[in-house]
Amino acid sequence: MQTRLGVAAIVLAVLGVAAFRRGPVPPAPPPEAMQRALFDEVVREEPGARERARDDWAHHRWSQQDAFGAFERDRIWGLAGQKGLSVQDLFLVVDLGLRSGWPGPDGKPLDVSTVPLRPRAAD
Repeated sequence: MQTRLGVAAIVLAVLGVAAFRRGPVPPAPPPEAMQRALFDEVVREEPGARERARDDWAHHRWSQQDAFGAFERDRIWGLAGQKGLSVQDLFLVVDLGLRSGWPGPDGKPLDVSTVPLRPRAAD
């Protein structure tokens, strides 16, 4: 009986601490004045990344976009860590830039088209 009461007391104590403990404070979103510079930094290597994806997946356009998306994800995760920002906020900055038609490193709007998925034969 005492063992059950001891376990119950421990469980209640853990639940009580968990209920009142605050989670980590998320970083503040980047100020509007900084968003364009962040967008430029994220997309700076886009032409080269797209070229590498085309080389790696020369005969499958959907896989080219998938490979590029993986590069962009890694780039955003790295920059978020360096800048002390949340990954979500950087993705929102990229989304804002794409929707606003901000130019990429070559001065032209970035490609926002999507290639339909056509599954390839198993490798």
